[in-house]
Amino acid sequence: MSFEIFERVYSSHWFLTSYNGPGFVRDFPKIGGSEFMTKAIYIMENGMCRYVFDNIEFEKAANYTANRLINDNKWRHKSYKKIDYFTKKYFQAGEKLRKLNLSALDNKKILQIINNIVPLQHYHQVYSILVNGVILDGRNHLSNKIREELNGTLGYPENFDDYWSLLTLATKISLRQKRDYEMALLAKESKKLSKEIVGKKLRTLHDRYCWLDYNNMGPPSSFRAFKDELNTAVKNNVNLDLPRQLKRVKIKQERLMKKLGFNRRLRFLVKLSQHVIWQKGYRKDMQYHGFYCYENLFMEMARRNRTEDWQAFGYLFPWEVGKFLLKKTPKLREIDERRKFSCFIVTRKKLDLKIGKAAHKFAKNLKLVEDFYHLKETKGQCAYVGKVKGYVRIVQVPADMNKMKKGDVLISQATSPDLYPAMKIAGAIVTNTGGLICHAAITARELKLPCIVGTGNATLVFRDGDFVEVDAGKGWIKKIKA
Repeated sequence: MSFEIFERVYSSHWFLTSYNGPGFVRDFPKIGGSEFMTKAIYIMENGMCRYVFDNIEFEKAANYTANRLINDNKWRHKSYKKIDYFTKKYFQAGEKLRKLNLSALDNKKILQIINNIVPLQHYHQVYSILVNGVILDGRNHLSNKIREELNGTLGYPENFDDYWSLLTLATKISLRQKRDYEMALLAKESKKLSKEIVGKKLRTLHDRYCWLDYNNMGPPSSFRAFKDELNTAVKNNVNLDLPRQLKRVKIKQERLMKKLGFNRRLRFLVKLSQHVIWQKGYRKDMQYHGFYCYENLFMEMARRNRTEDWQAFGYLFPWEVGKFLLKKTPKLREIDERRKFSCFIVTRKKLDLKIGKAAHKFAKNLKLVEDFYHLKETKGQCAYVGKVKGYVRIVQVPADMNKMKKGDVLISQATSPDLYPAMKIAGAIVTNTGGLICHAAITARELKLPCIVGTGNATLVFRDGDFVEVDAGKGWIKKIKA
């Protein structure tokens, strides 16, 4: 086997990664995602998790799943129906959990509640990863297949990149856009309402959406942040036009497809592209909501164990919660060791967790290559053309955004909506993973920023403060002297 790091997830924990490995290896064969994956490895180091797979196995699984998503209508509809079902139930169970007064319940009652939500988390995660994780976060199989079929059917027109940029813009409103629009509506009517009523409505808005920026371990957006957003919206209410903007994009897309003579098949491919990128954002949002709700559980477990470090309980696996509540195992010391360094190995026969020295020895034997700083440049796919020079800022989580200055080159493993404030002021965007319908690519096209995706190693080739030149049209970024 030839093992390779396919993803690095920052601000991670075992509650997040728990079902990814079993999903790839054990669940995928049951739900139509192939039997190619026989082993998955996850290496946790101080909250950053490396996803390691056999290169050949992953390529086969991703290629198979992408082909099936494009060509098997019955299976695709069934998979999306399952996602909708489990996501809705997971959200509802999470809302119930976060509103409970857990301090009034005994351990057995809490365990009963957790045993209801954990299977929903499991299948929400497994189905969502199946239809947008394996096909996008690896080697971009889906976007490459869709792009090639569209381009080839149209006869490889010179303006294809412009067509692609427009057609892959999602026109279905996202949860974040919905929040922004509701904030805009409140800003509009605030001039006619009393401060008390505005404050009450803003509290409701905050409760409904504060978790969107939770990421995997918090914190949620503060009420103060929502108040500042409202004040900004009162002065410059740009998001009031959001529904009309989406409608105008949809009209432009329809006109272009009509002009180019799109048949039913090409229209389907466009619709699928848009849905996959929307679905990936929605999956992330629901993931953040789930962990926002689990915070109530983690804090109660911390209170009962007389520790302030509630985040440590994210390094339990969901199926271990009952054992910890009832028998206090594993010990807190072991849980902390997991956070520092541990390896989770999934095969068809067993789940194995290695900690400390055993984990370090196991990881070393994989002979993974992670030091690329000796390289002067790297290449990827052009998501939006343009040339720019600037200083590198590695931005992986919202806390990293503070170091961004206007015009800096933002480099990330993969961007997500919670990094949008930093993306808006960047001179260019470069990512390790992602294809031409990933979040970074879509956002860069909206902002008209030079963007390169799928470099594989940009965060390892460059460091904060490096002065670089980006030529997105050619797909390369290289170090130069300031």
